Order: sequence, then structure tokens, then C-alpha cells
Amino acid sequence: MKILVYFFLFVLPLKVNSITLTDQLNNFFKKEFSLKENVNIIIRTPPKKNIYCKKPYFSILNNFHYLGLTDVIVICGKKHHYLKIELQEKGEYIVANRKIPRGTKIQESDLKILIGRLDQLPNNTYLNKKDVVNRVNLRDIFPLQPITSCMTRPSWLVEFNQQITLIIYGKSFTVSSQAKSLSNGAENENVRVKTKNGKIITGVVNKNGEVIVSLLQ
Repeated sequence: MKILVYFFLFVLPLKVNSITLTDQLNNFFKKEFSLKENVNIIIRTPPKKNIYCKKPYFSILNNFHYLGLTDVIVICGKKHHYLKIELQEKGEYIVANRKIPRGTKIQESDLKILIGRLDQLPNNTYLNKKDVVNRVNLRDIFPLQPITSCMTRPSWLVEFNQQITLIIYGKSFTVSSQAKSLSNGAENENVRVKTKNGKIITGVVNKNGEVIVSLLQ
């Protein structure tokens, strides 16, 4: 019985301090980095009896990438403690529903939503279907493979060396003519075009694939 009592006297303070320290870390990350409610903080460094203090000062020791492992320094008065913590988040992410051959304009039927650990996914994995639909994949994507932004590009409405309609807006006039594109461009992207008289100008692609130049600014 004595051994059991000593065990609880020794372990309980560590458990209480560990929980409190986690709460303090949660408050720090929510304030400094707008930590989401569904992100869990796991302290990977074994807790110490003297690590707890009422008003600790926290500092990140390396580049903070929001999820995964990171190093934190805890300053309690004159004492410094180094912690390795892990930030885990569970949520929805996008994978391929089937094999998507390279160069495909991705449709919603090509995609599937899975739920899992977001911190274990590749960087810049898409979390919403709307961010992927109508983009073009740069390489084959295989079933259940997470889809990242580096795998896709916007769907070009204007392609290199294409004859396009150029519309120039002035204060009291609008001029429409034909020109040749010198670069690829998606909606709202800048492209360079060459006019019939050889002048090179930059405009913005609209949803109809026309290049707009405004002189009103």
C-alpha cells in the first residue's frame, strides 16, 4: 500500500503539470498562429517535475510550418526548457478517385474526399474539391493519391502563339483587334501579346479567352 501511495504522489504532479503546460502551449499557438480548434498538441519531450510555471514565455526555435514536429523553448524565470512538440490535425483532403492521365482537365468525378491526419500529408495538399476542379494535371495521378498544388496548373484559356482577341479600353473609346499571344495564360493571369504592327503589350485574360488592356488607370 505504501508503494502505491508513493507512486501516486510522484506521478500525479507530473501529469497535472503536463496537462497545464499543454493548455499553455495551446493558448500560445492560438494567439500567435491562429491555431485551429481541431489541432492537437503532443509534447514529445518527457515532462519534468520543475518545468511548470504560471507565466511561461514560449519561443519557436525553427521555422514554423504549422503542422508536424517543431522545437519550442519554455522560459520560466531564469530557467530554460527545450521541448519537441508535435502538432496533429485531422480533417478532409482530396485524392484521385481513379487514375488521372497527365494533361487531363480535372473534373469533380475524378476526385474523392478522405479523412485523415493532415500533418502527415505532402505540403500543399488540396483540401477542397473546388480548388482542383478545372485545373490540368502535370503528371499521372494514381487512385487514392493525395493531390498537391505542384501536380496541377490552371487551365489555359490562351496558349502560346495563338491568335487572340485584344480589347483595349480607353477613357472614351474601346478598340478590338487581333493579336498573337507570346505566353500561356489562365483567367485573370497576365499575358504578353504581339499586335499586328509588331508592338508587344501585356494584358489580362478574361473568362472568354480575350486579352484586356485598360488605359483607365
